[in-house]
Amino acid sequence: MNVREPDWAYVALSLAKVLAVTAALYLAFSATDRVLWLFVDYDDERTALVYGTAARVANPDKRLVDGHGDAGWLLNTTYTLKGEPRGAGASEGWKEYEIVPSLFGAVRAPSLAGPSGSFSYAISVLEADPEIVPADVRKSIDALPQTLDAVAVAVVQFVQPMTSERLIAFNRTHKICGGRDVSYVYAPPWFEYDDSSNDPPLNAVVWNRDMTEGLIQGELNYQCEAEPEPALAEFRKWVGQLDEGDDLSAFMLDYRWLDRAAGEGLVHGLVVDRWKLADVRKLLDDPEVRTVRLADVAFDIDGDE
Repeated sequence: MNVREPDWAYVALSLAKVLAVTAALYLAFSATDRVLWLFVDYDDERTALVYGTAARVANPDKRLVDGHGDAGWLLNTTYTLKGEPRGAGASEGWKEYEIVPSLFGAVRAPSLAGPSGSFSYAISVLEADPEIVPADVRKSIDALPQTLDAVAVAVVQFVQPMTSERLIAFNRTHKICGGRDVSYVYAPPWFEYDDSSNDPPLNAVVWNRDMTEGLIQGELNYQCEAEPEPALAEFRKWVGQLDEGDDLSAFMLDYRWLDRAAGEGLVHGLVVDRWKLADVRKLLDDPEVRTVRLADVAFDIDGDE
């Protein structure tokens, strides 16, 4: 049986045609993408306001900063945040987190779906009957070396959710001035226990004065112990700028969930960041504090602040 030799010239010509068509399609897609960016209104400020803020709300275990938008590829844009784990010790290094909303409204942010580790547990059991009573927390704190200064990241749970007025009184009692090291838990995590429901679990709603990166907060004046009032006003203003069509599923948040939390305006607890451990311990003596859950503790070996 005779086997014909392949026509190598024909093969080469066919391969060249395939490569030429591929290159032409690539250039065409690139040109289309650029043209769309010129004529379609990609609102980078809204992306930052809605999705950058949602990422911070849903991930209180991370310090997320320096958001910036970049032109994406084929109807997508990318909004990038830098972040680090919210640990009590020295920085573990910054990492980039990408949020990718498309022209059609879908959003991808797989690495920003909610808190993890010990912080996740401290947040997730916020509304449940406490497994850790104040006396146990005191014992745990007192068992730590007392000759070293220590700082902590912790979740403070109140006996009853507080209005802004009650929380201001609480702040004045304990000289809490708010700021970057205090965040307000406006709603604990919600889980649908009905197995017949297709509703996904939702993250806690945790708010801090830096959530909106100046897009809203520049209009508000903070007042030290009275910060809960402008913080709530800022949160409500942010929720008021959301749309029911905004895809917040990548952050395990929901418009109705946020709207309900903003309407109620009740604070279920605090997230305190790098507080002195001694100051955290003092909160356990307040009858309005149900318990405190330590997410992380670090010691100052050198004895410096």
